[in-house]
Amino acid sequence: MSEPASEALTALTRPGMGTENAGPALRALTTMLRPRTVLEVGAGSSTLHLLLGLRDARAEAAQDRRIVEGEAGAHERASVLHPRSAVEDYTPRLLVVDDISVPGTSADQVREAARSLGLDDMLTFIERDFFALTDADLDQWGPLDLVWLDAGTQADDAGFLASLWPRVPPGGTVVLHEPYMATTVEISDEQGRARVAGRIVPTPLLQELRRQAAAPGSGMDVLALNEPHKHRQTGLLLLRRHGAWERDRGALFSEELEALGEPASTEPPRLAAPPARPESGADDVTGRILAALADETRRAVYSAVVLRADTAQGVGERLTMTPARTAKALASLARAGLVTHTESGWSAVDDVWQKAAPRRVRPPSQTTIPSRRGKRRVFLEGLVQLFEPQRHYPESSVNDLLREIHPDVAALRRYLVEEQLLTRADGQYWRP
Repeated sequence: MSEPASEALTALTRPGMGTENAGPALRALTTMLRPRTVLEVGAGSSTLHLLLGLRDARAEAAQDRRIVEGEAGAHERASVLHPRSAVEDYTPRLLVVDDISVPGTSADQVREAARSLGLDDMLTFIERDFFALTDADLDQWGPLDLVWLDAGTQADDAGFLASLWPRVPPGGTVVLHEPYMATTVEISDEQGRARVAGRIVPTPLLQELRRQAAAPGSGMDVLALNEPHKHRQTGLLLLRRHGAWERDRGALFSEELEALGEPASTEPPRLAAPPARPESGADDVTGRILAALADETRRAVYSAVVLRADTAQGVGERLTMTPARTAKALASLARAGLVTHTESGWSAVDDVWQKAAPRRVRPPSQTTIPSRRGKRRVFLEGLVQLFEPQRHYPESSVNDLLREIHPDVAALRRYLVEEQLLTRADGQYWRP
């Protein structure tokens, strides 16, 4: 970094702002993404980092254009560049929305620093309250390739995103500061006694965005970066909109590796739990039971009810638990269908366990076995559900199960073994 820029950043940066790591990360991200329009809500030292990133990107883009057009020799660099690098000049801009209402704002310092460093040609200040801007005001900026938000509360950030996300194009990125927060939580010790402790937890906004991103077809990625040595003004939250070219191609991992000339037998990494099934029937009941009994206090209360403690007072006395905690646990167990309350008091619901018992769903019979490997794999994954995990079946039993689906049981057995959905040894078959 040049000395004048370093001095300007030192003058703008205060320790309590918490952007000592976020600022340089923003600069690097800006250079990497090479955005044409950057929007920042709230001026500060990060404004200068963004401008320096745009300056670096502009210089790099100019050099890349000369390389692509053959004016500069750099064969290795040319081998990685997209031809569109030479289509048009790269002329980025930074829009900063700041109503200059915060006492001691650094907006004027930012302007002066940008001017002294020769970066003010890329900078446009919009001295307005963001929430006073109309849709027409926002639309005139065009697509927002990179957005930096560091100027409000959780509710403000939710409002910023609601207005700006529709204006982020495919491949565009939104960055927010402080995705984690310090708070107090109630925890229980080994004896079930509650106490209050300090914890660093995801913000409500991060939790909500993670839920939305996990939904099929969400069209966005969410990445939260923490600074574990801090309890406030920590980390970055990145949201990126998918481009149309990033859609799921629907092909199996092994098929695509094979098409690339790599070993098709390579197993895909299993990094996450399988997606939850729709909440219906036994799956719904089982999920409620597991969620209710995941808590140690609720398990103890449920055990007390099963052992005929039929009043909240009786449960509390048996477990030496406060009336409030007892009532809260009983209410959760009742919502899960594990206990019920009548005039006689609390009692366990016995038939809830029958409702939660898994039911086997038999695949429909097939007139033909799919010939394409991808479709056949999907068919076989449904078919293997007929077999209990780890149970050994003789070939005759395997044939009896498969014959109800398709008469060519030999082909089905072979495909199941080839796809490693069934294991075969010494005349026995089993599902791993």
